[in-house]
Amino acid sequence: MGQKKFPQIKENYSFYNNLLAERKSIFTEVIEINKTGNNHNTLESVEEVTHPSATEDKMVLLVDVKVNNHNFFQFKLRYKSFVPTPFFRFDSDGETHRNKVDGVELKDQAITTPHFHKFNENGIEIAYKTDKLLDPKESKALEDINICIIHFFHESNTRLKNDDFPEIKIMSDTLGFKMTKEDPNQNIAFL
Repeated sequence: MGQKKFPQIKENYSFYNNLLAERKSIFTEVIEINKTGNNHNTLESVEEVTHPSATEDKMVLLVDVKVNNHNFFQFKLRYKSFVPTPFFRFDSDGETHRNKVDGVELKDQAITTPHFHKFNENGIEIAYKTDKLLDPKESKALEDINICIIHFFHESNTRLKNDDFPEIKIMSDTLGFKMTKEDPNQNIAFL
């Protein structure tokens, strides 16, 4: 996986830090994940986010869930008029990210999922884990998308109203079968 580098973040790092640090608001109480994403492997929802410095374009929260594995999800904050890619994101599953950053020993460069992504002062995307993601019990609880969205909102300083958080409903317009990669025929003997 190539390392993403964006000069506009390096040149405007204080603005980038402001996007991350300043309070962001969302007004959707229930995020419905029902629509197929662009790559047809995910279901997604796009929610508008308000931020005091995001005046040129809409800031959005994207919530992606794999069609065949609802435990594989991403939360992404994007402000396209500043940078085309999400400027902050969370990956619940997927590939290990390697932070190729000067001064970080090779053994410390691999960041397994789940992890967050943000950009450093050089405009290079880096992955990192919070204390909760490093704690095995906390990390296990964060496999639940509705608990994890709260952690994402805390880490990104995003809120619904005062100090509330949205609920996520996946495929609420269907019969509600939870999708996993488990084989439904495992442990069944065909005679």
